[in-house]
Amino acid sequence: MIEESAMRHAYLIIAHDRQEELSKLIRALDHANNSIYVHVDAKSSMDIEPLKELTVHSPVKFIERRPITWGGFSGVDVEMRLFEAAYTDGGYRYYHVMSGVDYPVKSQEYIQRYFAQHDGENFIQIEPDLERFRMRFDQYHWLQEPFVGKRRNLWKYVDFASCYVQRLVGVQRFKGRTMRRTINWVSVTDAVVAELMRRKNAIRKNYRWTYCCDEVFLMSELIGTPLEYTLSSAGNLRYIDWEWVSARDSSPRVLTARDIDRLADPDILFARKFNIPQSLELYDAIDDAIAAGHDGLSHTMAAHLDPLESDKEKTS
Repeated sequence: MIEESAMRHAYLIIAHDRQEELSKLIRALDHANNSIYVHVDAKSSMDIEPLKELTVHSPVKFIERRPITWGGFSGVDVEMRLFEAAYTDGGYRYYHVMSGVDYPVKSQEYIQRYFAQHDGENFIQIEPDLERFRMRFDQYHWLQEPFVGKRRNLWKYVDFASCYVQRLVGVQRFKGRTMRRTINWVSVTDAVVAELMRRKNAIRKNYRWTYCCDEVFLMSELIGTPLEYTLSSAGNLRYIDWEWVSARDSSPRVLTARDIDRLADPDILFARKFNIPQSLELYDAIDDAIAAGHDGLSHTMAAHLDPLESDKEKTS
């Protein structure tokens, strides 16, 4: 087991907008053992210059900005480029993939101690397969990146219709391979990233023209290797509450101070998603608890919230 003081961490942040939330996240990750790597969507108008001077202890590196299309290969590509940037610098034991609206809900001392105690475990949350799961990657989604994204437009139906035709004529790009769907926000060891880097060219070739494979590629590439058996029973150490926003689409719910009890779990180190102003009281509760010397939030803290203020926050 690596000593806590010697274990270095690379935080890989994929951000799209919400500069204030990203600023809070970068400040919260500032620690002598951490380095922070950030990709900001090229389609965003965010000015990244002020974000480069937020830390005292942690270097913050922004990789080349490229546009990200929801569900397209660009999501896989940016994650791989963040892994590659940190792996090239070297020296990290753990790599943490986060969104720009995540936030640590435990102190840095607790987080450092937690990974030292669980050294070698990989924190990946495997999810049940969905209907048409294999159609995400077995057939070519030529229209997803240039024309569809998250829109339910004519091109989406044309794209999936073409997949049914491909399947009918025998196109199965990943035939015979076991594939797994996960939550794409993970904390993984250097051994996992080394395996991804060994396969990087094949990953970029094989997952091009796929659909939502940022939730598929990482775990699927570990199947059949010894790393498949290093997953922690604690999942991905993140609290995310999914809610249905339409009959076919779910999205992480914005967290508020009413979620304090849920974030007090000792195996919950990070949470998503935080939006200002709805999450301001929760940000303050986390920061105040840590500043007071606690490891993070506790169940008793929820009882001290002003219910009127929480109601205001919920309706903001």
